[in-house]
Amino acid sequence: MGRRVLQIVLLFASAAVTVAIFAVAPTPIHNRLAYGTFDTTGAPPRVDYCGRRYYPSDQPKTETLAEVETFLARDGLHGLTQVDTAPSGMPVVTNVIPPEVRAQYHTNVCTMVLWVKTGSDAYVGYSLSGGP
Repeated sequence: MGRRVLQIVLLFASAAVTVAIFAVAPTPIHNRLAYGTFDTTGAPPRVDYCGRRYYPSDQPKTETLAEVETFLARDGLHGLTQVDTAPSGMPVVTNVIPPEVRAQYHTNVCTMVLWVKTGSDAYVGYSLSGGP
């Protein structure tokens, strides 16, 4: 009888641990897969978005919103859309290429550059890794 009780207690304990793992683990696992880090402070070492991977430059430079908008304006683009949130809670923003434009150029690339907003007027740029 005592052995049966021990088995039941161990079964419930392992079930509780399993439930706890599945309740807590998805966020850190997602952060590791999408951002390359478990760290929840600062800008991440990379960003995965729309099936592509984006990296900051070797020496990331913080830009103002005006500088980001000037960069976009050179290609006739304007406006930023928040597409994700980094593990630190910082918004990930970009100018998303509309589906009809992607179809016109026969590409599935959603954007070439995105930014992580690291302050009230501070953005760190991330460029597309690899080719279309």
